[in-house]
Amino acid sequence: MTKIYYFSGTGNTLWSARRLAELLTPREIFNIAAEMRREPITIEADAVIVLFPAYAYQTPSMVRRFLLRAEIRASYIAALATFGSDPGGALAEASRILKRKKTPLSFAGGIPCVENYITIFGVPSPATKEKRLAMQKAATENMARMIGERKTRRVVLTFRPFSALVSSLFRAAKRLFVKGYKVADQCNGCGLCARICPAGAIVIIENKPVFSSVCEHCQACLNWCPMRAVRYIRITPDSERYHHPEVKAADMLIRDAD
Repeated sequence: MTKIYYFSGTGNTLWSARRLAELLTPREIFNIAAEMRREPITIEADAVIVLFPAYAYQTPSMVRRFLLRAEIRASYIAALATFGSDPGGALAEASRILKRKKTPLSFAGGIPCVENYITIFGVPSPATKEKRLAMQKAATENMARMIGERKTRRVVLTFRPFSALVSSLFRAAKRLFVKGYKVADQCNGCGLCARICPAGAIVIIENKPVFSSVCEHCQACLNWCPMRAVRYIRITPDSERYHHPEVKAADMLIRDAD
């Protein structure tokens, strides 16, 4: 049995997790955000795959906590980082955590995706999106082949000063980023943002979302809001949004509607 665990905000990583699940059998697939609500987290399998996006060249906070908490009993452990520009030190960080727990990685790999940090980079052109989606498909299928054959490829822990600098600044400022989220008048109080938020950082008060500092800054709320009512710095209701074209909002739900 192969167990696949993923963290996803715009659906890029979820798509790759699903494709891996199609190609590797037998398998089960789990959302890390949902698993983090369990206590304890005990994983027993022949192989375990952990997929996550690289955030500012690092592993997302929730994924770090998941790796620290989970008791993984498997002879083969793989970590895959999805990324828009460069995974930076994200895989090395995951490798260090698991090594300290004496459950070292067997395989590490990166999967290029459509750049989804639209607050800085904006939404890519249709041609760029098409190219990156093709790259993601090819890389995901290649990862599935190598993992299925139980190939070994560990992270080389190289010194990357720029990656380390960006990561440290992101971690230091992440709790402040939440102050940049605003809600436009066209918000209809549907609550999708709260139900889709992997961190549970949003509550609906008087039919409007209120954001808290436990935000992972995955920007799921920004990209999935059906009214484009969630704003962030230069992203306004008129700004284009992005999510993986083959993933739907219903696929991303963490919490049930009240």
